[in-house]
Parts: sequence; C-alpha cells; structure tokens
Amino acid sequence: MNARWRLRADDPGRMVALSRATGIAPLVAQLLINRGIDEPRRALAFLEARLGSLHDPELLPGAVEAAERIDRAIHSGRQIVIYGDYDVDGVCGTSILWSCLRLAGGRNVRYYIPHRIEEGYGVNAEALRRLAVENPAALVITVDCGISAIREAELARELGLELIITDHHTIGPVLPPADVVVHPRRPGGAYPWGELCGAGVAFKLAWQVCKGFGDGKRASPHLRDYLVRCLGLVALATVADVVPLADENRIFVRHGLAGIAGAPTVGLRALMEVSGCLDKRRLTTGTIGFVLGPRINAAGRLERAMRAVEMLTTEDTVLAGEIASELDRCNTRRQEIERQIYEQARAMLEAQGGVTERRAIVLAAQDWHPGVIGIVAGRLAETYHRPTIVLSLKEAMAQGSARSIPGFDLYQAIHDCAAALHTFGGHAAAAGLKLAEENVSAFAQLFEARCRSALTPEQLEKVVDIDAEVPLDVLSLKVVEEIDRLEPYGVGNPKPLLLASHVQVVGPPRLVGEHKNHLQLRLKQGNTVLKAIGWNLAEKGQALAAGSSCSVVFHPSINEWNQRREVQLELKDFTVDSALGVVDRRPARTVADGWRA
Repeated sequence: MNARWRLRADDPGRMVALSRATGIAPLVAQLLINRGIDEPRRALAFLEARLGSLHDPELLPGAVEAAERIDRAIHSGRQIVIYGDYDVDGVCGTSILWSCLRLAGGRNVRYYIPHRIEEGYGVNAEALRRLAVENPAALVITVDCGISAIREAELARELGLELIITDHHTIGPVLPPADVVVHPRRPGGAYPWGELCGAGVAFKLAWQVCKGFGDGKRASPHLRDYLVRCLGLVALATVADVVPLADENRIFVRHGLAGIAGAPTVGLRALMEVSGCLDKRRLTTGTIGFVLGPRINAAGRLERAMRAVEMLTTEDTVLAGEIASELDRCNTRRQEIERQIYEQARAMLEAQGGVTERRAIVLAAQDWHPGVIGIVAGRLAETYHRPTIVLSLKEAMAQGSARSIPGFDLYQAIHDCAAALHTFGGHAAAAGLKLAEENVSAFAQLFEARCRSALTPEQLEKVVDIDAEVPLDVLSLKVVEEIDRLEPYGVGNPKPLLLASHVQVVGPPRLVGEHKNHLQLRLKQGNTVLKAIGWNLAEKGQALAAGSSCSVVFHPSINEWNQRREVQLELKDFTVDSALGVVDRRPARTVADGWRA
C-alpha cells in the first residue's frame, strides 16, 4: 500500500526562540516542537530524562495500601503468590516484584503465570482454586492483569485469598472487588502519568515496598541498588508493550537501556549472548523490540512463560544460559509458525477480494497457533492499514488477538460489539477476545459495520508524517549526534523523519544483504554527498539509476565502521521527482537557511 507523504508545518519563530533559549540546534528545536515540547524547561527535561524526575510511588492509587499489606504478609510469614501475565510486560513485572519481595525478607514468595493456550489470558477461576488449596489464606498479587476480573475477584474473596490487583489496561465500568486495586488511572486518583505498562506499575509498587524497609521515604541501600538494577526489566516491558515513550516511560527506557548495556543481570546477559547483541556498543529500543523482547515472548507464546521468569531472576549463570538457549530455539520456531500463518492469512484475505471495500479484517482458522496470532494481526494491520482481528478456532471456541491502526480506538470498537463476545480486554492499540465459534461470522459483520461507521477517509489512508524538509549539508555529525539525544524512540516519540528534495543518485545503486533485498546509494545535493541505505527497498530501487533525480524520506543516523563515524541516511521511502505529487506540503515553504541559524 503506497503512503502519502505529509510534511509537518514548521514555525521558524518558535524554532529559533527555543534553539536560542536552550542552546540546541534549530533542527532539534523543530523536532521537539513537533512533539509538543516548545517550552525551554520542558525541552531540557525531555533531553536530560533524569531519574530524579520519576514520580513518587505514593502518588500511585492503591500503592501505599498495597505496600502495607505486603509488608504485613512478609513479617507474618504468609504465603505470597505473584500472578503475572505471559507476555514480556507480565514476565518482567513478575520478575521485578518477586525479586523485590525476596530481598525485602519474604521467604514464602512464589510466582504463577497461566499457560496461554490451556488457561488463556488473565486471572482464571481454576487457577485461583488451585492456589487456595495449595496456599490457604495467601496474599495474591496480580501483575499486568486483573482489572477486568470481576467474577474472579469475588471468587478470591470466597476462597479466603487476599487479592491485590496491579494493572494498566483499560478500566471497565466497575472495578473488581479486590482488597486493593493499584492502577495509574484508577477513578478518583491523580497520578501524573497514566500510561505506565504493567511492569512500570509493579516497579512503582516495589519501590513503595522498599521505602517501607528503609526510613519510610527512601529505600535501604541494598534495596535502592536493586531498584536501579531492575530498570532494565522496566525498559524491556515498556518498549515491548508499546506504551507512549514520554514522561516516566522515557526515563525508564533511557536509563534501563544504559543499565542493560553497561551491567546486565545474569539472565539478561545470557539472553543478549544467544541473540548476538552482548558486544554491541549501544542498545536501542529496536534491540528490545526485535531482538530481546521476542525471545522472552516466545516462551509464553509456545511453552510456559514461567521459564522466562526463572531466567530473569536466577543468579546461576549456567542455568540462565540453558534457559536463554531454550528461548532462542523457541523464538526460531515461533518465527516459522508466524510466517506460515501470515502467508495463509494473506491468501485467505486475497481470496475474499482483498481490502478495497472492507474497513476491517477478521480472519479465523482451525489450525492457527493462538500464541502467534497477535503478531500476525499486527503484520496484517501494517500491510493493509485496517483494524485487524485474527482468531484461532478450537473446540467450538475462538480465541483472538486484535491490532489497530493509528488514531482508531480498537478497545472501544470491540466493546461496542461485545454482545457477541465471551470475554475481551486490552487498550486502544491492541486487544484480546474470546467468543463461541458459531458467533464469529456475526461478530465479524458487527465489527466491520462499527469500523465502517467510525473510520474516516483520512484514517484509512496510510500516511508518512515527515518532521521537516532539510538540505543535506545541515546534517553534520554534530547535528545528528544532537538529534540522537531525542532517543529512546517509540510511541509518542517517533524516530525523526526528514525529507530531502531533488537529490541526485551518484553512481549505480547497489543491492546488498544476504538476500540482496536492501538498497545502498550515494546521494548528492549541492556539494554534499552522503551514503544511504534502504532496508527492504531493493525492489522499489529498480526505478533508480546513476544520475536519477529523486526526493527521499529518511531517518538521519550515524554509521560506525572500522572506527569511523559518518552520517548515513536510513531511507524510509523515495520517489523520482516526476512523481513528487505524493507530497502533501501543508503549508508549503522553502526551507533553507533557517536550519543553519
């Protein structure tokens, strides 16, 4: 699907004012303004991302009471069970809280994560009954799940279990009747940042627990050191769960990435070694999203996520290495299953006439692995730019995963079709659901109608938002290094995307990579020549030849090779100049000397 280029409006006056007030390059100032940051103090705070700017956990609704209950359970020697979700967020959050309670003196602390296929998502009644038999009167703490578990919370009370729910997913019309609900957006609360992931909530609760074992305001030194060490797990979960990388999340990821790179835990070191990123000079959100995260997720998708928690919490290097190798093999198997389902889904979709007339995609099959359908839904949503639901059919039930497109509230759309569902949960960008197989067709029609009535023509068009048009000679090594201060990139803080118009291809384009699927170019504008790499753009690159005039959309980056560092353009898209009508210049303005101010 071809995308329309949309060039953001620039504001020279605000850009120059912010640049002069902060001492940052004009281009970086414009990038900050594009992200809604135009006040000097906020701009510097964003760039610095200091740990001291994290919000006090006492502000988190439910955290103080939950910490007090945990403290009493530890001192009385009661059994504590941490009940986590099976994805990266749940695994990391479970690992954080379990390790914290053990360090705080808890000796009867265990963790439990349901099997994705056998038990499904979230708190389930059968697991609670087993836990109550094995651990009478235990304190159960959920991580990254439970906010929609109304009946299950009632059951926990009947079974004599004390229940603390910690979650970040969308809150329904009624809170579950747990003893405590810890949630950044809990009604009546005033937490400054409502977009924590599940592990972020667990970290804040762990922090509050640690304060109770210090002087009440600060954790004791060994627990404080632990909290700093586990920022890497918070970073992993924050990136993998695709929450906005602003406010606290940005701080978590900035410092967590540095911690993983500089002093990884035993488990993370083992995982980095098997995935080939242990010796990398720097880690990025891409390393988490495409290398580390999928290997942790693979355990929950195909086997048991508790094995991943064991790896992340052990101090045994041999055991960590064994589990990391298992996860690596599991991930390879997951990739193959994913490829097969994705191709089958595309063939099914094309056989149904494609997506020209439809506003949503709902596909179901008997033999699709429920642990992988979420990834497939995401890939289909990216490819066809439609809200997508992929369902796995088994024993007259359909278990599904859903992914959205930018600007469309998927959770609300599914909620509006809930009459046909057994259960569902999630948030605006991603959701899970379960329904009877006999209701799949009716639900698909309801969902299509809901999307058809809600989606605007603009939302149905894939758009590439460009931060600014710049001359190539502005992109010095110093300026690109300063742009890198905007990292970490993710939702809410996308990687800067720039446009260079009327550049000339110097020499013949080259196809590189094992499968010759990447495009390598040298581009010239005026007296400036820069290297460019277009990942997976080899096929499109056939339209280019030596001397071609084109316009390119790219991420500025620094390529390091043989101790040399030079600016490189990572191409996102390009067009020959005769087809430049795809650019939406609103408002049109020739950008030149403004970036050099």
